[in-house]
Amino acid sequence: MIKLLSPIFQGDWAHYGQGLICSEAAESHAYLLADLLNEPEKIDDILVQRARFYDFNDLRPVASVWLLKYATLLIPPIAAAATVLQHGFPVKPEYISVILDENAAPVAFVIPHLGESIAGLDAQRRYVPLIKEHLEPLITYLSSRTQVPTKILWGNVARRLETLLTLAQQLDSFSPGTAQRAANDKTYLLEHRTWPGNKRNPMFGTKRQTMRITEEGEVPVRLHRHCCLDYLLPGGSYCGLCPLSPEFRKRKERLPVSKSTPLS
Repeated sequence: MIKLLSPIFQGDWAHYGQGLICSEAAESHAYLLADLLNEPEKIDDILVQRARFYDFNDLRPVASVWLLKYATLLIPPIAAAATVLQHGFPVKPEYISVILDENAAPVAFVIPHLGESIAGLDAQRRYVPLIKEHLEPLITYLSSRTQVPTKILWGNVARRLETLLTLAQQLDSFSPGTAQRAANDKTYLLEHRTWPGNKRNPMFGTKRQTMRITEEGEVPVRLHRHCCLDYLLPGGSYCGLCPLSPEFRKRKERLPVSKSTPLS
C-alpha cells in the first residue's frame, strides 16, 4: 500500500487501499489507459478474453462486471486521497496503468508518481481527473461496444464511491473537516441531478427503499441504483441489495440474455 494511504486503510479496510501502486516501471501485464483508449481494439481483446473465461457470449454482463472490479480497485484509494487527504493521485489516462491477470481481470493500478496536493479545491475540481478524464471515456467506449447501458456502468462506480464516502464521514478524528467534506463530496457526486453548466450527472439515480424480511421482522434497506448484471453470468448471482433480485423485484422481468457473440 502507498504509505500516504496507510493511516486511512487499516484493519478490515486495509485491502481497499492496496489497489494502487506507485512505481516508475509497470510490469508486463500493465496497460496504460491512454493506450487502451487510443487503440480500443485492445479493450475488445480484454473483453473477449473475459468472455472466454466465463464461456459466455453476452458481452453486457461481461463488461459490467469487469468495470465493477475495475472500480472496486480504483475508487477507494483515489477517492480517499481526494476527499480525506485532499491529495490528487495522477489518474489521467496518460499516467495510470491497469494490471490484468491471466484472465484479463483487473488486479491493481500503477501510477508513476504520487501526484500533488489539491487542498482548497472544490469537489468538482478534485474529482475531474477521475470522473471526466479517466472514467467517462472508458465507460463511453464499453457501452458503445457492448450495448450495456451507461447507467449500469456508472451505477457500478456510484456504489463504490458511496461506500468510500460514507466511510470517510466517520473519519473526522483523522482530520478536522473530513466528515463535512465527505458529506459534501457525496452530495455533489451522487445526489445532484446536474453539475455546473447544466451537465447531467451520470451517477445520479434514485435508490429504492424497501423492506427485507428477517427472523427479527422487517428491516428497511436501500437498494443499489442499478443491477450490475452479475446474475446473467454462468455461476453469477444477485447481491444482497440488487434491485432486480427476486427478493425485491416488483413484477419486473430480468434483462434477457443476448444472443450476440463475443468481439473478434
